[in-house]
Amino acid sequence: MLLLVVAVVIALPTLDSRVMRQLDPRSVSILNSIAHNIASSADRYPTIPLQVLITPKEAQTKHFYLVRMNGDIISSSKASKAIRRFILQSEESPQPKVKQYKNWLMTGPIPIKLRGEPFQLYAAQQLPAEHNIWLINVLDRPFLLLFITMFVSMPLCASLAWHISKPLQKLQRTAAEITDGNLDAVVPATQRQDEIGELARSLRTMMFSIREHISLQHRLLSDISHELRSPLTRLKMSVALSKRHYGETKEILRIDNESQRLEEMISALLNLSKTQLNATTKESFNLDSLLQPICDDAIFEAEQLDKSFSHQSIPDLNIKGFPALFGSAIENVIRNALRYANQQVNLAISSDTDKITFVITDDGPGVPEDEIEQIFKPFYRVSQARDRESGGAGLGLAITENAIRQHHGKIVASNRETHGLQITITIPIS
Repeated sequence: MLLLVVAVVIALPTLDSRVMRQLDPRSVSILNSIAHNIASSADRYPTIPLQVLITPKEAQTKHFYLVRMNGDIISSSKASKAIRRFILQSEESPQPKVKQYKNWLMTGPIPIKLRGEPFQLYAAQQLPAEHNIWLINVLDRPFLLLFITMFVSMPLCASLAWHISKPLQKLQRTAAEITDGNLDAVVPATQRQDEIGELARSLRTMMFSIREHISLQHRLLSDISHELRSPLTRLKMSVALSKRHYGETKEILRIDNESQRLEEMISALLNLSKTQLNATTKESFNLDSLLQPICDDAIFEAEQLDKSFSHQSIPDLNIKGFPALFGSAIENVIRNALRYANQQVNLAISSDTDKITFVITDDGPGVPEDEIEQIFKPFYRVSQARDRESGGAGLGLAITENAIRQHHGKIVASNRETHGLQITITIPIS
């Protein structure tokens, strides 16, 4: 496009007839023929003045000028400033020139000898009013020239933009599908050898690598599940046999408690891995239909613990995501709050045009301020009684944080001003 614009800018002035340039051979031949006729007439009629001999029949639209070596101009009409300027500019030229001034086209000089005296012959011809008027108007108006250049180049720019943007749009749609969890998305094939082609091939290679890693993770998860469950089952059987033979001694009870905790940790680990692996394709789900059974279960569980659970009305919204993963995240936070609350747990829900916010509060002991940002890390257990007394594995909130992150949301923990912990979850609706 740059080369095209430069070529147009260079070429247009050469088309301007107001610029003096060399006369074409055909016009030179015509002028030579006119000069020959004038010389013949001068020889045939030696008494007729030269200004009469060079007056054409179309005197209104054509004029001829004879210029002596001393610069005197002979013509049937007064020479204008334009013709005088043209004569001065072209008199030293070895070849005839041509130039347009307003609506007059001036040509010359043609050497001619009349009655033994050398002259230079010039011609001026009046042009039609519309002759090259559009080109002159364009050249005289830079902004109009710029507009025309942009208008002409627009289709080329559009085709260039389409050539670049179309494959990028395909790659963008594929990337969006991958973001939504569709790892079977087909990366468009391209034979381009530019950066876009390299990007497509890199994206395809990345997809193959991701699928291979996920396949290996599935296999590893299956192996770990089998390898850990088997010795743990044998350990629990051994503890049960020891209880039967030796009774519930302090050591046996300690082994039993630790094996129970180990089983809980393994179950939590497997649950965390499964939620990550199963979240492959997003789907639309109704928030009310998903959360209402969870809230009903929380009310029942709170009653068994002599506590209370309350919640606001759940909005009837459709959200695109992973319903099982999202429900598990909310349920984990509610169960965690019920475990540590003294009496009351509350779920507040608010929504606007682009996001929905869940706030779960309890009236328990809270979390030390210097540890509050660590509670979403796997296996992190708060130094105070909140986790130590419960014997938790420290994976519940890690599972929740992973689920919220996969929904492009945000989860934040903070202590309440009075007492207790507040968990705020923000999920984009779109």
